[in-house]
Amino acid sequence: MATVSTLGCALLCALHRGSLTGYELVQRMRKPIGYYWTAQQSQIYPELARLSASGLIEHDAEAGPGPRQRKTHRLTDVGREALAAWLVEPPAPRALRDEAILKTYALAAADPDGMREFYLAEAEVYQRRLDDFRAQHADLLSRHADDPLHPQFGAFATLELALAGTLPRIQWCRWMADRMTELARLRREGRTWPPTPPGSLADLPS
Repeated sequence: MATVSTLGCALLCALHRGSLTGYELVQRMRKPIGYYWTAQQSQIYPELARLSASGLIEHDAEAGPGPRQRKTHRLTDVGREALAAWLVEPPAPRALRDEAILKTYALAAADPDGMREFYLAEAEVYQRRLDDFRAQHADLLSRHADDPLHPQFGAFATLELALAGTLPRIQWCRWMADRMTELARLRREGRTWPPTPPGSLADLPS
C-alpha cells in the first residue's frame, strides 16, 4: 500500500462518517478539524487525487454549477483499513509554534500599553472559539454523543479537550493584560529592575 501523508490521513478522517464533496471537505477541514490540524485549500484537491490514485477513496461525478464536475468522495474498504491502521500509530513529534508565547518571551522589549491591547485581543479570539466549542458540545450532548458507542463520540471527545484547554488560555491572556497595565504604571513612575531597597541612598532627598 502506498504511504499516506498526514494530510491524506486527515482527509480520510474527514470522510470516515460518510461521503463529502470537495467543497464540503474544505469546509470540514476548516471547522472543526481546522481547530487542531490545518491545511490549505490548494493542498486538499491534489491530495484527493493522490488518495484516489492509491485506491483509498473513490468518487461519483456529476455536472456542477461551473465548468468543473461536482465530485462526491467516499472511503473505499482499502481506505477504511488504512485509516484504522494509521489511527493506532504513535503520533509524529509535535512541532510547537505559538507566536503569542514567542512574543511573551521578549516582553521586556515591548510597549506595555500595546501589549495589553494585544493580550485583550487574543482573549477575545479565544473567547469566540470557546463559545463555538460550547455550542457544538451542547449539540452533541443533546444527541447523546457522550456515549462511546455513538458514531460522533470522537468529535465529542475532541471538544472535551478543547473546552478544558481554551478557558485557561483566556484567563492567562486577561491576566497578562492586567500585568501590562501594572507594568505601564510602574514605568511611568520611573521604577526599574532590580527595585531600589528600602532605606538606600536613592531614597534620600537630593
